[in-house]
Order: sequence, then C-alpha cells, then structure tokens
Amino acid sequence: MKLSNVLKVSAVLWAIWGVFHLFIGVASAVLFIKGHPVGQFEAFPEVMNITMFNMQSPFAPIATLVQHSYNLAWAGLIVTIGSIYVWKQSKTAIFLSALIGGLFDLGYFVFVDLGGYASFPGPQMTYICASAIVLSFYAYFKSDKLANI
Repeated sequence: MKLSNVLKVSAVLWAIWGVFHLFIGVASAVLFIKGHPVGQFEAFPEVMNITMFNMQSPFAPIATLVQHSYNLAWAGLIVTIGSIYVWKQSKTAIFLSALIGGLFDLGYFVFVDLGGYASFPGPQMTYICASAIVLSFYAYFKSDKLANI
C-alpha cells in the first residue's frame, strides 16, 4: 500500500474520532445545561445516575460535566480539522492529531477501560485513535516527502 493511502486511511480514522467527540461534547453540554445531568451517561446503565436520589444536583458537578463536554468538543474540532491536513500529508497535523487525540484517549483508556467502567461502545474510539496514530506514524517514518504545513 502506498504511504499516501496509509495517510488517507489515518485521516479518515481521525475524522471519525474528531466528529464523534465534537458531537458528543456539544450534545452533552446542551443536555447538562438544560438540566439533564445524566446526559451522555444514559447509554451506560451501570454508571450511577445522580438523579436516582430524587434531588437536585449541586452546581459544581454539573459545571464540571459541562467543562468536560467543552473539552471533548474542542478536541474533536481540532482533530477533525487535523484530519483534513493529515489527508494532505502534513507532518504538523500528524503530530497534533496524535498528541491531542492520543492524550484524550489515554485518559479514557486508563480511567475508564482499565477501571472496568467501559461497556459497548466504549473502547472502539480508543481502537480508532490507536490505529490512526500507528498508521500515520508509520507513514511519517517511512516517508521523507511529507509536507511542512
């Protein structure tokens, strides 16, 4: 397989990862702000529902969840934009996408996957991220013709 095709596969994986996180971040923030504190966690029934105590949630946990949603959204946006430049074979985009996407998924892997809290579709984004990193770094180290954009 040509290295340009390897980078295109990596770019598609980064686009999937980025759009997913952008969507989840925005959707979660909207749900949390509108007073639905379970938000993105409704898909995970084993996670404690903070509304199960039939009381109003304190502001601090909701603000923290909105801040987490914001972080998911900006990381998703940057990686989505980065995927366009990975497609164009940019060295900078390869490293920026790997840094942001990789560190975000490292936290998920350590604290959610290894913590035993992940259920389907939990770790799939970690697999997508890891595959994108491996493919793009493979192309980076095998090629000397990547763009400096």
